[in-house]
Amino acid sequence: MIDFVFGGFGFFIRWIFVYKFNSKKMSEAYNVNIEKEGAKNNMAGLFLIPIAIVISLIINHLDK
Repeated sequence: MIDFVFGGFGFFIRWIFVYKFNSKKMSEAYNVNIEKEGAKNNMAGLFLIPIAIVISLIINHLDK
């Protein structure tokens, strides 16, 4: 379940920032190496979700 959440979030972030909404380019990369691209998505989600939580907590603390 955690893999699904991190992978899905990482997929979305990489689709926006790395592939710049180019689904064709992203599918070509997946066809070459599915496992490597999946691992990259998981790592992107693993790093970005906690960073987003920390930033939101800092903003919430500064707002008070």
